[in-house]
Amino acid sequence: MDLQEIQNKLNTLLAGTERKIVFWYDDDAAYAEDIPNLVLAEGNKIWQLNDHNWFETKLLLEERDTESNYLVYAPFARPEDKENSLVDIFYYSEHFYTDKLVQLMGDLSIPAECQDEMKKYKKFWNATNTTKFQNLQITDYTSEKLALGVMCVLAGIKTVSFEELMKKIVLAGMDDNAILKKFATNKIDKVFWQLCEIQYGYKDTTPTILKFMVTMIVTYTDTLADGNIPKEWKTFLSGKQNDDVVFVKNLMNNEESKAVYDDIADVIARELNARKLMKNIPLENIVACDSFALFDENIIDWIISKIEDNMLDEKITGLTIPEICEVRTKLCYHYADKYRINYLMLYNAFHLIKGVSLRSYKPQLKDVVEDYVESTYMIDTYYRKFYYFMDQIGMGENVEKIKELVENIYTNKYLTDFVCKWNQALTDELYNTCPDMRQEDFYETYVKPFRREDGRDGKVIVIISDGMRYECARELLDNLDLDEKCDAKISHMLSVLPSETTLGMASLLPHKEIVVDENLDVTVDGMHCGNSMAERQKILQTAIPRSACYDFDQVMNAKKDEIRQMLQDKDVVYIYQNQIDGRGESSRSENEVFYACQEAIEEIQALIRRITGYVSATRYLITADHGFIYKRDKLQESDKISMDKAQISVVNKRYLLSADRVQNDAVISRALTYLSKLNNVYVTTPIGADIIKTKGGGQNYVHGGSSLQEMIVPVIKVKTFTGKQDTGMVNVELSSFTSKITSIEVRLDFMQMEPVSDTRKPRRLVAFFVDAKGNKISYDVPLIANVRDTDARKRVMNEKFTLKSGKYSRNEDYFLVLADMDNERVEHHRYKFEIDIVDML
Repeated sequence: MDLQEIQNKLNTLLAGTERKIVFWYDDDAAYAEDIPNLVLAEGNKIWQLNDHNWFETKLLLEERDTESNYLVYAPFARPEDKENSLVDIFYYSEHFYTDKLVQLMGDLSIPAECQDEMKKYKKFWNATNTTKFQNLQITDYTSEKLALGVMCVLAGIKTVSFEELMKKIVLAGMDDNAILKKFATNKIDKVFWQLCEIQYGYKDTTPTILKFMVTMIVTYTDTLADGNIPKEWKTFLSGKQNDDVVFVKNLMNNEESKAVYDDIADVIARELNARKLMKNIPLENIVACDSFALFDENIIDWIISKIEDNMLDEKITGLTIPEICEVRTKLCYHYADKYRINYLMLYNAFHLIKGVSLRSYKPQLKDVVEDYVESTYMIDTYYRKFYYFMDQIGMGENVEKIKELVENIYTNKYLTDFVCKWNQALTDELYNTCPDMRQEDFYETYVKPFRREDGRDGKVIVIISDGMRYECARELLDNLDLDEKCDAKISHMLSVLPSETTLGMASLLPHKEIVVDENLDVTVDGMHCGNSMAERQKILQTAIPRSACYDFDQVMNAKKDEIRQMLQDKDVVYIYQNQIDGRGESSRSENEVFYACQEAIEEIQALIRRITGYVSATRYLITADHGFIYKRDKLQESDKISMDKAQISVVNKRYLLSADRVQNDAVISRALTYLSKLNNVYVTTPIGADIIKTKGGGQNYVHGGSSLQEMIVPVIKVKTFTGKQDTGMVNVELSSFTSKITSIEVRLDFMQMEPVSDTRKPRRLVAFFVDAKGNKISYDVPLIANVRDTDARKRVMNEKFTLKSGKYSRNEDYFLVLADMDNERVEHHRYKFEIDIVDML
């Protein structure tokens, strides 16, 4: 900048009717020799500072000459305020700079009043940083905005947002934070901590990110706990509650930061002695908190203690134990994913125990079967699901207590009781005359009519899952019901006895006569039928020439053209799955049988989709050869029936085959004449859920006996549809009547308008408030609309929102936005709100 330009700028600054003082700190004394040559307008004086005339300068400007305009020139950098005796005059005066920053300010349209801020961050203004700063497109400059812009560039943030800046800094780590090091190098660290105080109420003489997060998380916890936090934590509270809540919640919800939040919260929990002090927080407050994992651990411990003490009707804030489990697995709770398995395990334990206490055995055989297939089967499902989730958690001390209780109630109060009463009622006469569909009639009752349904011949694919008991099939049915290309219905059959694979598989084939000898050698219409797929296919093709039998994995792993070749020109196809029985019958893997059940369910649904897509097959029957009994605990000697087996031809853990009726109080013998008058063999099964003592491993997973779990065989009839189906997602709407907000916290109701079905899929939304410019003024609230219940009351979601601090005007528009969770740019609904809140700053 040449001397003439300097003179012009100085005269402009000194112009006007009021007295002016202009300070010019020339860091490098670049213009010291030019000062005597400056020509200022009349009435404007020059005063030069040096190391010795500070007091004299102050006396001159404030006492001796209070009328004249002065340029105060200092050939050195401006000292720190605490070392500057002229600081008070400096701040009410004008300031002049002659270096490149002045030119830069002009280029960026930064006003003169921001010169001091520009000067503070002299090291920052290199070409790269300047370009990034310019790309922020800041308007309406203030000293705070300019400093925030500098910090955002140093942190790599592309928008001017202190919240985003804070998140990035937190992600950079509690110790050795690279961003804070950049702030210190550029002498903007003090300003950063000042902004933390302004925005979030955090103030500390020795500030750190860890202590900042302590304030944030404690304040968040205090808000959710209605102020009922330990007194030892109160000292960390901030006065900016709502902004702290919004920041913490967004940190929790963001995919990039939620894992970091977990690590920070764990450290802070230890620092705050949370495990001990949280005992002072009432449970009704803890159930609403999600700041620490310890809160979920505390709730889980409480649930376990209530279940263990048989206090199943206990509640917290009106919520029952299963309701608490459901609530705490909602996505609005931060640790929902982490503890989801724990809550699902306890949910199933609760319903099993409660269900057993409410169940009673029906007096009539027909009523027993109807009751089982309508509702009682769920006890077996709860048992299966309990272990399925428990095995994923591992055996802790508390889990072991619940496991022992579940095992005892399921085995002794349900399984043993029901099996004994069932077998006492199931006499030869009643078994032979039972009005329920019999497994040996499967082909004639299901396959044959299904081929000719709708007045035309069609291909029928029969999927036989070895060991899939009725309760597993009900879960498969639920899954198929949600597939828009499937129409599925379930029924049941009473299995053959013994309820084992060789005889069960034979009974599912087309036949006129099945003969079984005392060695379990089975013939169907004179053809041998063992466990060979080739033998089964021969029998099937004798009755239906255009047919075939395949292994499930063979079809599942085949390519598209291979599947088409397998199924083309076939009227009936039998596909055999051995996921459940294959895993259960091995002593090394029998405890994985419930995993196998889940895999079998998923695999069958996947195979149906695959075949339908490849060959347009539309008719399926899913059934099983038998069910099973599974008990987790190692069997005691008292659970095993000892008996003389000298006259027994076939000895199995759940059945015996013999030429004569077996006499023993612990077992019951039935004649196999129900299959054919040629069968002179007797099948003997335990009256209870015990096993017959015999050699060989694998005692927890058994079948072949005469329990409901082994004998009630499912049949799912499925029709599939090709081509595009008319489907959509469920609609979600705001159902609260208010459109006015008068508090920083507001609860709103949302209604899932339709139940989830095969044609109405679940919807994942996120809800948040924005101002008229689209800036978010609340944290995101996830809305998962996945309820299948037809009762509208059970499809209501009540959610809480917290607004940021700010100036809200009744004359401005604000909106509640419901957007797609995976893409917020796709809006589902937008509702206009009025915000009328006093003292939000």
